[in-house]
Amino acid sequence: MNEYTIEVADQDGVISITRHDLLKYTSFGNVIAAALMIRASKLAFSLLSPDQPVERKRLYWTLGFCGPGILDCVEMISHAVREGRCLQKPTLDHPHAPHSIGGQFLFDISYNGQTVRLWPSAAVFDDEFRRQVLAWQDQPDSEGRKAFLQYKEGKVKQILALSDEELFTVQWLERKD
Repeated sequence: MNEYTIEVADQDGVISITRHDLLKYTSFGNVIAAALMIRASKLAFSLLSPDQPVERKRLYWTLGFCGPGILDCVEMISHAVREGRCLQKPTLDHPHAPHSIGGQFLFDISYNGQTVRLWPSAAVFDDEFRRQVLAWQDQPDSEGRKAFLQYKEGKVKQILALSDEELFTVQWLERKD
């Protein structure tokens, strides 16, 4: 399985963050969020700052899906949640972005006056995904929940195995100066 690492600059140097680091912060119940956010961040950062690590305190996020795992990942990567640089906007809408419970998988990531919008493939976040989450996400331990956790691991493998072009659609947003 592919492992992804992102680098962010902080006042004291460059910090490397892996998907496993995100899981330590978000908990293992958020394996899909950690996989999706390491991939989304790696792609967005490479587009927004191709020659050097992004400065984490200069990242701004607008999230169409504000699940706790996603928010935890954004916080660990950039401190944007606690510092007010993360707008949780479940009404953010794009006709091709897949839906989730309480919003759409749609991420606007801004850096140095540029904004890239990403959304994952609807083939990954499909009706079966939504059915599974609705049925099992908050359920106690059971055989059905164990099957759901295996389902989630399969989604993680899928997210990590796809190329950027297969996993994400990328759109540059115009500056609003």
